[in-house]
Amino acid sequence: MLDVHEHRRVLSGVRETKGRQLSSHRHELDEERRAWRRAKDARPAMHRIVLEGERREMQRSRRIHKAMLAQNRWLLALADRLQDRLKKAG
Repeated sequence: MLDVHEHRRVLSGVRETKGRQLSSHRHELDEERRAWRRAKDARPAMHRIVLEGERREMQRSRRIHKAMLAQNRWLLALADRLQDRLKKAG
């Protein structure tokens, strides 16, 4: 049977080891939580940046599309006038 002092020393060593392990584990959990929070905070910001980029791209496409429609209308009007001239000349 163990001596009382020996028993306490062994228990103390076990407590110290377990305490260190728990502390290390707690530290790892805290790091995970911090990383998770940063990711959650970063996600909306990144989403907003992507959406703003998409919005700019859509505006650019809309401008190009409007310009092409105007050019098409102009070309159609020109074709109509040429058609009329050909009819008058023919």
